[in-house]
Amino acid sequence: MTDKTYALVTGAAGGIGLEVARRLASRGHVVLAAERDQMLAEQAAEQIGAGAVAVACDLADGAAVAALSARIENEWGSELEVCFLNAGIVVPEDVVDTSPERVDLQLQIMLVSAIKLARSTAIAMTKRGSGHIVATVSQGAVLALPGSATYSAAKAGLRGFLAALHLELRGSGVTVGGVYPSAVDTPMLRHEATHGGSLLNFVGTISSPGDVADAVDKALRTGRVEIFVPASDGILTRLAQSMPRLVPLMLPAANWIGEKGRQRYLARIGA
Repeated sequence: MTDKTYALVTGAAGGIGLEVARRLASRGHVVLAAERDQMLAEQAAEQIGAGAVAVACDLADGAAVAALSARIENEWGSELEVCFLNAGIVVPEDVVDTSPERVDLQLQIMLVSAIKLARSTAIAMTKRGSGHIVATVSQGAVLALPGSATYSAAKAGLRGFLAALHLELRGSGVTVGGVYPSAVDTPMLRHEATHGGSLLNFVGTISSPGDVADAVDKALRTGRVEIFVPASDGILTRLAQSMPRLVPLMLPAANWIGEKGRQRYLARIGA
């Protein structure tokens, strides 16, 4: 055992991942900046600084995920203190228009790979008796988004996995939690705003990557299993989902409000 501690961050090159990675580096962690190819991983490591290590791993590739999982268990495990599972993708389109390949892509990146990496992290961290596993989930895990059904399914599955893992690791010294943003001003949201993404993204508050990083900090500090960003949107989302029969009735008005919000957001970003 050394004084060095590692923090693995997937999707580290921009937005939420980069903000969280920089905060972890500022606290003395060696950040393992995981991105889908070597160029992006090196770009992330350079932006993070403080000795960050570029880790190339295409989370859509099962063999690459298996290789990264093995490194977690065998190479970094004894010093791995934080695992932040943040990589995501969204393909805005109705289910009938989605190809099987795009379904697989979303499930592999946001659910299957996250479960496998969390599993290997849990194995490593329980051996040392400490550590933190945190994932970026989404309020789409609670209130399903029309036009993003596979995304919602992946996030809902991840929510269930984290809740169960949290219970399994009680007393081990390892905490498990998720942060649940509504909309966040990232390249993904900009893509949705210009490519037919769900208008529900633009009904409530659009958070910044810093707002989500604050929630990650809170999860690391408190060990809470779910933190909603912002909290007010989380209350409305859970309230709406508790009355599923009313959701179709509320949807036209919500979409109207969301389109107004989308137009404001497009004007703000100059798109």
